[in-house]
Amino acid sequence: MTLDPGRSPRSPRPWTLARQYSLASLLVLLASLLVLGWWVGRQIEVGVTHRAAAAAALFVENYIVTPLQGLPARPWLTGAEKAELGWLLSNTPLGQDVVSIKVWAPGGRIVYGDQAGTTFEVDDEQARAWKGEVASGISNLTEDENRHLKRQHGRLLEIYAPIRQEGTDHVIAVAEFYHTVAALERDVRQAQLRSWAVVGSVMLLAYLLLAGLVRRGSDTIARQQSVLNAQVAAQQALLAQNAELHERVQRAATRIAEVHERVMERVSSDLHDGPAQDVSYALLRLDSLALHAGQEGAPTRAQTQRDLDALERSLTRAMQAMRDLAASVRLPDLQGLTLEGTLDRAVRDHRARTGSEVRTDWPALPADAPLPVKITAFRIVREALSNAFKHAGGQGQAVRAQVQGGLLTVQVTDTGPGFDATRPAAGDRHLGLVSMRERAESLGGHFTVRSGPAGTTVRAELPLTEFTGAPA
Repeated sequence: MTLDPGRSPRSPRPWTLARQYSLASLLVLLASLLVLGWWVGRQIEVGVTHRAAAAAALFVENYIVTPLQGLPARPWLTGAEKAELGWLLSNTPLGQDVVSIKVWAPGGRIVYGDQAGTTFEVDDEQARAWKGEVASGISNLTEDENRHLKRQHGRLLEIYAPIRQEGTDHVIAVAEFYHTVAALERDVRQAQLRSWAVVGSVMLLAYLLLAGLVRRGSDTIARQQSVLNAQVAAQQALLAQNAELHERVQRAATRIAEVHERVMERVSSDLHDGPAQDVSYALLRLDSLALHAGQEGAPTRAQTQRDLDALERSLTRAMQAMRDLAASVRLPDLQGLTLEGTLDRAVRDHRARTGSEVRTDWPALPADAPLPVKITAFRIVREALSNAFKHAGGQGQAVRAQVQGGLLTVQVTDTGPGFDATRPAAGDRHLGLVSMRERAESLGGHFTVRSGPAGTTVRAELPLTEFTGAPA
């Protein structure tokens, strides 16, 4: 037999409560029927035995006693007494049912029967009869005096009846009768079958009713257990998801702290390389003006104007650089803006700052979204467009957004030369990518970057219904 490796073998059916009850109650029912049948047969056997014993005692009292009254005087029966006994056994109804008869004298000697004159050991039933009791039972004919009967009959009903001397309670002999058990066995079998039929029908009806009730209860328990298992599995999955999200938030928080530190370093560097240099240049020009004013021969008007113009340009550049830096750090008020308005504000700010063209596509966006989601989407769009302008010259800049399944997807693309996204970027690009990734993952979202010779695509997926953490 070849098993398909792609298919698992059929698992055995589970032992539900209903199946356990059905099997156990069926075994109990069968055992009860067997015990009941045996008990009924036993009761019938005992009843028939007692009835036969009573009939035998009555037969002895009415017929057998008279021919045996001579035994106390002599240890044998006369021919006339034997003939009378034979006539009684042949012409009375009870006698005709007797298979064999023995008359025992004291000491275990047979005085009438097939083995007359032979002495055997007195057994317990015969001893009871010598005490005046009627003893009866089913015999397997294993005694020595019954060997000739054993060959003809497997079992016989054996009855011992005491024979008393007339007018006294003195037992002078014991009569032993043997009856066939065929009728008895037939009655026992019929009674057993009737009892099995009646009791079995009643028990079967009760079994079916109880099995139905237990089956319904078992099905209810199985359904509830299935629901509980599903709930436990869902809770375990939710706990695992929460643990994963918690770990991601912790990692994101750690990386955000690092990003913040790098942002501060970049702000410091930008201040040092931009406004600080321009202000230093302006101070040098002021020193030059002061120096010329204190020297003999005042500077010409043209020289002074050139210094003032250079001073103005330097201070203007410094002021613009500081404004740009402040604008890149500070967020506009997004609380009152819709999701579409938030994305549009980021695009408009980029256009105003760089003068570059940006295509947009965000059909059917929801009117509102959680503030952390709007803040994160705004920063990602602004940072991605800034990178596209710096590193791709603003070529083919486009922003697309859509909402599906409770998930906001924001995609920023350009058609610049691209870069190797599998290798860490350097400088501002690296800092911007890390910052965007941490912002998306801090909300429980996902962030991906694909780049090649045809351009770069930045994609962020942000949950609108469930998010963890807060944007930085």
